[in-house]
Amino acid sequence: MATFAACVVSVSSASATAGWQSLGNSYFYATSGSSCHTKHFSSGGGEIRIGYWRPGDTESIDDLKVWESDPNNPDDFIGTIRMMDGWAPKQINVGTFTDGDNGKAEIYVAGPCTGDPWVHIDD
Repeated sequence: MATFAACVVSVSSASATAGWQSLGNSYFYATSGSSCHTKHFSSGGGEIRIGYWRPGDTESIDDLKVWESDPNNPDDFIGTIRMMDGWAPKQINVGTFTDGDNGKAEIYVAGPCTGDPWVHIDD
């Protein structure tokens, strides 16, 4: 079982005034085989914004796959975003993936298993 360090990221007042609300941070963790993904984030739909950091590796460009978790069905693939450590956050629309009793999209991001990468997601 992996141990993860806590990381705190403050949301700037510019983000708050732009209407973004932080859903939180997550490291990538091993799920099965060589696959890794973040924890799940509950989004009300529309656009989400994903920031990406991979400490100590400013050269790798990673394709992050965004998914919506469905506990009773296969997970839904939302799309791929290409990111590099410290690049400006990117947006992706998850509006058509809200479902279930809570009417939310349970989002997670699949990505690299090496280099301690992590994401910050705003809704």
